[in-house]
Amino acid sequence: MKVKIITEAYIGKSDEPSLEDLINDFIKDKELIDIKYQISSVGGLLEAFHQVIIMYEDKKETADKPVVEKLKEEKADLDEKIRKLKDFLYDDEKTSSIGKEQVNLLRCQLEAMEQYSDILWARINDLEG
Repeated sequence: MKVKIITEAYIGKSDEPSLEDLINDFIKDKELIDIKYQISSVGGLLEAFHQVIIMYEDKKETADKPVVEKLKEEKADLDEKIRKLKDFLYDDEKTSSIGKEQVNLLRCQLEAMEQYSDILWARINDLEG
């Protein structure tokens, strides 16, 4: 949960955005939990301080967390497969039994897997900001 405090001094000005507009603009991309409002007058209603406390969750953060976790798991699984494939490819005894074409194809597969892993890493970094 996050909190945003908006304080506005109202002195009868109409050229500034209204408190309602400020609140609506702020909460448009948030998951609202609660809003608290308080007014303090100084010398009558024409000179007042309005304070709004907004409790919210950031929709982007809450929506992306499960995705990030899934991407991290996928990358960990992929990186383990990459490690195993590398171990296999560096073992001359094992590669000699499958033929040169299969070894070449496995090297191509390894390259693609490493690129895929790099893309997953970039997506995770982007989502975590």
